[in-house]
Amino acid sequence: MSPSARGGPAPDSPAVETDYAIPERSGETLIVPPPERLPSLVKVHDPGAGGAVLGVPLRDFRRRTRERAAKLVGAPDADRPFVLMGHQPVFFHPGVWIKYFLLSKVCGINGAAGIHCVVDSDATGAISASVPTGRDGLGRATRTLVPLADDVPLESAAVPPPDAWAGFAAAVRGDLETLGMPDLLDRFAAFAAAEPAVRRSAATLAAYLDGLRRAYEARAGAPRYLDMNVSTLASTPEFEAFALHLLQDPRGLRDAYNGCLDDYRRAHRVRSAANPFPNLVEAGGRTETPFWILHGGRRMDLYASREGGRLVLGSAERPLATIPAGPGGVEMFAGSGVAVRPKALMLTLFTRLCLGDLFIHGVGGGRYDRVTDPLAQRLFTAGLAPYAVATATLHLPLGGERDPARERHTLERRLMDLRHNPDRHLAAAGEAERHLVDEKWRLIREVETMRPGRERRAATQRIRETNALLARTLAPEIARAEAQLAALNAQPPAEDVVEFRGYPFFLFDPNEVAALVPDLGRS
Repeated sequence: MSPSARGGPAPDSPAVETDYAIPERSGETLIVPPPERLPSLVKVHDPGAGGAVLGVPLRDFRRRTRERAAKLVGAPDADRPFVLMGHQPVFFHPGVWIKYFLLSKVCGINGAAGIHCVVDSDATGAISASVPTGRDGLGRATRTLVPLADDVPLESAAVPPPDAWAGFAAAVRGDLETLGMPDLLDRFAAFAAAEPAVRRSAATLAAYLDGLRRAYEARAGAPRYLDMNVSTLASTPEFEAFALHLLQDPRGLRDAYNGCLDDYRRAHRVRSAANPFPNLVEAGGRTETPFWILHGGRRMDLYASREGGRLVLGSAERPLATIPAGPGGVEMFAGSGVAVRPKALMLTLFTRLCLGDLFIHGVGGGRYDRVTDPLAQRLFTAGLAPYAVATATLHLPLGGERDPARERHTLERRLMDLRHNPDRHLAAAGEAERHLVDEKWRLIREVETMRPGRERRAATQRIRETNALLARTLAPEIARAEAQLAALNAQPPAEDVVEFRGYPFFLFDPNEVAALVPDLGRS
């Protein structure tokens, strides 16, 4: 690990100190730096003469990594700029999807190749989509395709069986049918149409989900970028050397990582110890690292300790493998029974330091990479390739002419009137009801002339009793109004349904999302 003085963000990372505000209105975008400035950033990055990875000068190591990646994705050569973006292949919202269209539009600028890092190494939990529904009033329903365990990464999970897809698709269609919005049904039908072909070609859940999204996205024009799984990238000798380099001194890595996190929290007045990530800790004589370890198809935090010339790798509970600490350890990874995967910050550190020339982030990535830049200075005395941030807000047209607040007020007033003025709602009163109505209004007139005291209190109580007796006749109508009000109150607030920005991308027209990204000039 190279010693370094504490450093700030790379001077050519114009997005670093921007306070990213998620757009509030539908159709608004955030692209930082502005789109017209992006072409000037698309150029091959030079990390400088400092820094090394396991003794290999950083410039040489970066060249090796780029050549490896070019072969993996089928890029013509490693001399062109590489623009990278990454995300988990899940049913994300269109604010994430806009990054894919931006990546396609960056491709070709200055000969750039776009690479989408499919984050199949992540353990996302259940693969679900939040879908609008008109059942029992306007609301949202969560429909699950795969109830994936929290420690199973997408690269280890199988393609869901046909009946799981059929059940998911039927549930989503059922929800959309209740809305009376044929456009949403048509979009989902177009998305689902690719499922049989994608199923035939996919070997993992990650490939299946990414294939579904890519096929639907192609309705706006074939994506111009290339795909590379993070699991594939992390299995290269270059990434394993990078990880092994940082693991040479687990406690030194922990101190540098925690120090940059602490600096970030102080600078940005962040009180939460979990923001943007928790500090690394010690457990069982081993040090937590910013990597995952994959063992037996399960993912867990990687803990490491240095014992002379060897590294002990494992979980917080037990060691799982021992490998040489030096360059020879790279060859030992394959036979160790464990696989190392990067956590979020390590993924962008590796790709911005050793591979890419521009990285496209969402808002979350743009914020946490404020930690990555100074960490690169501490660990490698090197500046990272610049990054951009892109997101958008899109709402489905669910509002219509409904005003839930007015409906609620109307129902509340109707219930009050049914209970306190039931005589106004009696369509056909019998003799008993007419006597009660006459008694009620006689008492009301008398109360108006009474002085405060026992007699007036007794009359007032009798008025309440006559109302209650008369209301019995209206019991079915009162029950219906109570049920309507309860259903309305059970619905999420309008901002949680109509203004919800988390609906899955497959409910949106890819052409409309693509149109949110302006055409970029050529530099």
